[in-house]
Amino acid sequence: MNPDQPPAPIPVSARHSAWNLWRNPIFRRYCQSRLRPRGLAVWLLITVLICGFICGLNYAETLRHHRQIDELVVAAAKGTATHLGDPVAEKLQWTETKARDYLPAIFFLQGLVLFMLGTAMVSGSMTAERDEGVIDYQRLVPMSPISKVIGYLFGLPVREYVMFLTTLPFTAWLIWRANITMASWLPVYTVMLSSALLYHMTGLLIGTVAKNRRWAFLVSIGTVFALYSVIPQLAKFGLVFFKYLTVQPVVEELLPSIAPREAAAYLETLRRLAPTAKFFDLDLPELVFTLFCQGGLIVTFVIMLCRKWRRDESHLLGKLWATGFFVWIQVLLLGNALPLIDPGSLFPSRELRRFSLERFTHWRPQPLEAVGMSGLYGLATLALILVLATIITPNTENQIRGWRRARKQGESSLALRSDPATAFWWILVMALAGAGGWFLFTRGLVESRWFGQYLPPSVFGYFAAVLGVLGISYQVLLEGKGLRAVGMAAIFIGALPLMLGAVCIPLEKNVLSVWLFSISPVAMPFFAAGTLLPLAELPLEISRAAPRAFYFWLSIGGLVTLRLIAGLRTTRKAMAEEVLAVPVQADPPQV
Repeated sequence: MNPDQPPAPIPVSARHSAWNLWRNPIFRRYCQSRLRPRGLAVWLLITVLICGFICGLNYAETLRHHRQIDELVVAAAKGTATHLGDPVAEKLQWTETKARDYLPAIFFLQGLVLFMLGTAMVSGSMTAERDEGVIDYQRLVPMSPISKVIGYLFGLPVREYVMFLTTLPFTAWLIWRANITMASWLPVYTVMLSSALLYHMTGLLIGTVAKNRRWAFLVSIGTVFALYSVIPQLAKFGLVFFKYLTVQPVVEELLPSIAPREAAAYLETLRRLAPTAKFFDLDLPELVFTLFCQGGLIVTFVIMLCRKWRRDESHLLGKLWATGFFVWIQVLLLGNALPLIDPGSLFPSRELRRFSLERFTHWRPQPLEAVGMSGLYGLATLALILVLATIITPNTENQIRGWRRARKQGESSLALRSDPATAFWWILVMALAGAGGWFLFTRGLVESRWFGQYLPPSVFGYFAAVLGVLGISYQVLLEGKGLRAVGMAAIFIGALPLMLGAVCIPLEKNVLSVWLFSISPVAMPFFAAGTLLPLAELPLEISRAAPRAFYFWLSIGGLVTLRLIAGLRTTRKAMAEEVLAVPVQADPPQV
């Protein structure tokens, strides 16, 4: 090859492989490696055996009952027994009922293959690719970042997709025998594929960020498990949005048309009692709103991965997109929660009574329940601020690299949206937006028909102070001191006071436990709700100590935050002066 000859142009198939999956070289690579007959045959054999076992049990049990009906018909013809009803109708009804009984087992197997195995394979394989240096090589390939993301997204779990396709003939056979219409099973599989795409994108992101293959595998499995066990429980305490990250809402909506006939009427009654997909004044189908929520997260994850593919040292999210994502989550939380307050469907006690005999008796939410829901909303908002602050806050190395780039370009400051710039102002905007959402949610609870109290606007200021003190102090400490300082603060300020306060409870030191609990940022939103809301009904001793502890530690936190801000400003100013003072060296002449 002549070194003076210009490189060959990039083929059109490689440049536009994002729109043609089969021409994507990353996808074809994993199709050739993960679909080899020797490795694929074992997994397909296991899948076919399980599905065949389920369908075989269904057929054998149905056939046995059909024989019993035939024997009754023969006995009735001989006069030795009586048989009432149409035997053909009874056979069809029994076939349909038993097929509906065994259909959930197929659904469970498909979810296990797509959600658990697929997500774990994506995250673990992506971490292995990075350890082996393949990711660094792929960055040199002349392909767009979105093409690489799509290639890995569908190439790594391609074996699990083939296993899922193997189960479809058995599923179609059971659906045909169960006489389930397309309007019932098509939304279920639509949201199942959407959820699988979301979870695989999560696994791909975890594998890109995690440094250990084993930890990436465990974190992916734990994430999927939490999405179906822990996170949906938050919907029972006012955070309805989180259940739409799973297939649960669509399945609950269509369960009466899929379940056996005997249970269909009871499930239909429960579905009518349960709240539908609400978004402010709109009544949306569960499928539409689920796809809307999951689609927003999928787009955000795609942007994260594309940023990492362009530059390995880039943050997962830009500061503007992170702020917009936070506001979007707040709008979804409020849009789901506010319409459900007046009907009472948002309160946990109402949700628990739906499944007991007391659901027909008089019910009314308790004031402490509203206080706890307000505190939980504040805690969830604070947690989201801390997560986004971790993503967009630059470390010392990135800051120095940013100032050096500004020096070469002849600039004396950093762009506000750039990764090396401080995230202080963006966290401040998030704190104000989160306080607004927290205030609107709390006002909806307090001023609802259940309580009829007035919530003064000054509560918004205290909510903003809580989120600002905790969020900004975390961001400033992370940017100025690093992860080690944040970890020590989490131990001694976040966890240790909770432990000491819990120890004081059995000793009947209630006042001391209140003062200790109020130190922790985890308990601060609940103390804010209990102090500022006119609904709290606490014992006299605690009701006196809680406001004093809240105001005292909030003031101390504000002073500490101001001190940290001043220290960060001094540090960044000294760093900028030191880097900008070095003269720019001219590039060496090229030979």
